[in-house]
Amino acid sequence: MSELDELAQRAVNTVTIVARKAARFSTKLLIGATIICVGGFLLGVAALSGGIQQVWIVLGIVFGSIAIGGAFLARWRVGSIKRHVPELATEVRSLISDGKGSTRTVIETFAVDADGGGQMDGPTGGSAIVLSRQMHGFKNLAGSGLDSSARLTAAVSAITSFPGLVLGTILISLVFGFLGFIFLIALAL
Repeated sequence: MSELDELAQRAVNTVTIVARKAARFSTKLLIGATIICVGGFLLGVAALSGGIQQVWIVLGIVFGSIAIGGAFLARWRVGSIKRHVPELATEVRSLISDGKGSTRTVIETFAVDADGGGQMDGPTGGSAIVLSRQMHGFKNLAGSGLDSSARLTAAVSAITSFPGLVLGTILISLVFGFLGFIFLIALAL
């Protein structure tokens, strides 16, 4: 294998490892958000009556859909990375071999330290945060040099949008959980 092929393979492996971990987490998040949001919604419908019940139904459906949809979208996006690994590898290999300015960014983004500090399989997995930060810088190249790299652009977009989708889902689920607890107390009284 040439040095360019090794670098391209390392880049694809790094992205797929992050995608695998993110997919596992987002699957659990999707299940948890669905249970919490649906449970809180049903408790609210049972505990409330009159006009406030109608308001709760509308708000519950809207925000529950946002929470569950965010988790589903995060899962679907990172799952699409694993489905398109051969195309992603081809795009990375061609981007590296082009020799343009974007090649340097690809090399800097996916460079792994010789001491193993940049590997994704460590006990803390902290390098996923570093990769996400690097991907934000890498995402800025989308308009200048990555026009022909649709899979790579989609993978970078999936990884960089993942934290926002997860955060939104978690926050809304926490509100549903808190309100569900309040509704449960109201039903008990």
